[in-house]
Amino acid sequence: MNNKRVFSWILGVFILLHCSVLQAQKPSVIIDADTGNEVDDLFAVSRALIAPEIEIVGLNSTQWQNSHWAVENTLENSQRLNVRILSYLKMDTIPHPRGSHYRLYDWGQDVAQHSAAAYHIIKEARKSTANDKLNVIALGALTNVASALLIDPSIAPKMRLYCLGSTYNFEKGYWKKTDFNCLMDPHAINVVMDNAALEVHITPVNVAADMTMEREFVADHLQGKDDLRGFLYNRWISHIDGGYNDRVIWDLVAVQSLLNPEFMEEVEIQTPSENLQRKIFVTKSIDADKMRTDFFETVHDYLE
Repeated sequence: MNNKRVFSWILGVFILLHCSVLQAQKPSVIIDADTGNEVDDLFAVSRALIAPEIEIVGLNSTQWQNSHWAVENTLENSQRLNVRILSYLKMDTIPHPRGSHYRLYDWGQDVAQHSAAAYHIIKEARKSTANDKLNVIALGALTNVASALLIDPSIAPKMRLYCLGSTYNFEKGYWKKTDFNCLMDPHAINVVMDNAALEVHITPVNVAADMTMEREFVADHLQGKDDLRGFLYNRWISHIDGGYNDRVIWDLVAVQSLLNPEFMEEVEIQTPSENLQRKIFVTKSIDADKMRTDFFETVHDYLE
């Protein structure tokens, strides 16, 4: 083998190793979503899946069984939509385990819901370290996340949770847990708040409420497209909730908390008085215009 071939071989090996290292350095992310609940879930899931800077290692479905809008089987409703989104993006190989059909048990020695999604969180967290944490973006009830923490408490320091829920009054300094996500599993939100080893980034719903979109604007960008964009628009106009001309795309904020933290202001705040007293990260304000622009530009760039 002459010197030129040796050099080419060494260069090729170096490039492969370099690419492997770069791939390994991507943050690992599990999305835990009640996708069938509202329109915003589909927008958030889609934005996370196409983000090149992270590696999605799971798309879990979670329940929203206690909602007034609940269909007969909320878990399967979300599971079906998750699979549909993955199919549009040709990402079917991403694990998409089912979560629990119901919230945590109220009492007993084992209140966790043992599901494929909970054990997938455990599996991926065990691969991680305190310096290279598994990121979980939870868009609905925290049933799967809390269950994983209850089943294997050792994973808490290896996880970073981004979620949407609760209300925080920044002027008066008090919490409320009467929003949709918290009420879907009141026990689960307390399990998360009470875990001192778990890093939590939470966006209160009163802050996420600024993340609005109007139907006409969405139609200009998505309507008539024969791909995921058209599917998202059709979901907008056909969903059973009370919105039509405008909606809050709540869950997109939770995704942006990980992808583009510069789009928001985050502060450390003490947990609610009824919980273990510790500091968690709370979103104080968001730049909704930047989030909207980022969403449509990124989706168009990916699908064109």
